[in-house]
Amino acid sequence: MNKCEIRDKQAELKSWLKKIGLSQSEFAALYYDENHEYCVEEDVDRFKETFKKQLNRQSTKVERLETYLNFLFTTAKFREAGYFRPQCSSSGILDPETEKLMQKISKELTDKIGL
Repeated sequence: MNKCEIRDKQAELKSWLKKIGLSQSEFAALYYDENHEYCVEEDVDRFKETFKKQLNRQSTKVERLETYLNFLFTTAKFREAGYFRPQCSSSGILDPETEKLMQKISKELTDKIGL
């Protein structure tokens, strides 16, 4: 994955958080709580800072950002906002560059109609 893909995934995650009205700190606390049996406030606070850094650091792994997005799509806040999980599948018909352009157009249309 290149830095552009990382930046795009970070922007996507930030955008979804903003759309559903969930702060980065709130999301980090939800994620930590869901993935740890015992939550100590100091550990949650430390993870909040780590998460915020991951949303800006160019070395953050795309897989980690995907994990966060997948979790976000399962939250009650996401469902309450009336959104559905975006899905994109590759047909193999288009070349990769055209497919990427089609994904961009689809995203722009989704944003314009407010989904």
